[in-house]
Formats: sequence, C-alpha cells, structure tokens
Amino acid sequence: MGYRLKYFAPAVVYVVVIVLLSSLDQRFVRNYSWGIEDFLLHATEYHFYGVTLIWAILREKPWLELRSSYRLAVSIGAISAIADEIYQSFVPTRYSTMEDVVADIFGVILSIITFSLIMKIPGLERFRRHA
Repeated sequence: MGYRLKYFAPAVVYVVVIVLLSSLDQRFVRNYSWGIEDFLLHATEYHFYGVTLIWAILREKPWLELRSSYRLAVSIGAISAIADEIYQSFVPTRYSTMEDVVADIFGVILSIITFSLIMKIPGLERFRRHA
C-alpha cells in the first residue's frame, strides 16, 4: 500500500493545487495569467496533471496494458475537470464553462501523446523494462 501512495502522491498534490487555484478570485487570476489564453492555461495545467496520472497508473499496470492505462488517465482527468468546474461554479467571482473542461481533457490527452512518443525513443528500453 505504501508504494502506491508514493506513486499517486504527485497526482493528489496536483489536484490540491488545482483546487487552490480554482479558489482564487477571478481578477487575481486574470492579473497574473500574463495575458495567456484561458484554453492554453487549462490545457497546460492538465497536461502536467496528466503526466502525474500516467506515472502513477503505469506503476499499477504492466506496460502491455498501455491503452487501458491511457483510457484510465483520461477518465480520471475528465472526472477531475468536471468536478473542478462544478466547484468553481460555487466560488464567488469564478465561473465554470464547458470550454474549460474541453481544454482540461485536451491537456490530459496531450500528456498521453507526449508520454507515448517519449517512450518510443530507442534509448529508453531499459527504463521501460524496469519501470
């Protein structure tokens, strides 16, 4: 059980950070987003969350089950995105949109694409065997 917590801890910490960011005043977020498009901010935030999910899930499943691991990561990411938007709808000065959910899911899918491309690099065979 302890080894599981070790691998899932980054994903749990990341979800806590997402909730904390969702609790911030909208004006504060707008002032400190450096003019970056909202879709890009959401996709980037959930891209890194997706990386933590894949890292944890692949420790639980054999490498031969990559597709099911990827589906699980997208499912968890989508549920997290929907829950985050529902939470934001109750936070004063914040609002929730379906576009944010789409951007979040896009970010998780992008992390899976990135991860699968990185795992095809020939020099990483040793890592794949021992991960």
